[in-house]
Amino acid sequence: MTSKAPKLAVLPDGADPIQEPNWSWLVPDEAVESNEQWRERAHIEWLSIVAAMRQAGTLGPENRHQVQRLVLSYIRFDQAAAKAFAAGMVVGAPRTGVPMMSLWRVEMRAADSDAQAGERELCLSPRRRAGAGRVKRVETPGRASDAYLTRHSPDSGPF
Repeated sequence: MTSKAPKLAVLPDGADPIQEPNWSWLVPDEAVESNEQWRERAHIEWLSIVAAMRQAGTLGPENRHQVQRLVLSYIRFDQAAAKAFAAGMVVGAPRTGVPMMSLWRVEMRAADSDAQAGERELCLSPRRRAGAGRVKRVETPGRASDAYLTRHSPDSGPF
């Protein structure tokens, strides 16, 4: 049984090599409230991240899911922060009423950790941006001295 290789899509000049996800699938409406504002926020974050990566020269189709995970981490953090500040960072335990850290605060920390890992992988932080490899490399033109040294190297013969 032979498998055929997938056909590569040819992108027109200026087209993004990655397509934005359908946020209504990833951030569906809840039974009680609409998540339209979070989908709009996800769209804005996507555009911001893609623009930064395009400018840095690191945007490629293999980054699509990592960018998607990073955007969802940002949205998770924002949602948890909104709910944590509304309910309070310290809440009473459901059964005993003993003060405990809000579970929304725990979700904020988890989303923050996921976002930091995504930013590291995509080299989005200013500290890591300098070390990121560009997608396309520019070759330097050869110089006359390079040709001379190649012809007169010790491996090229007796002279």
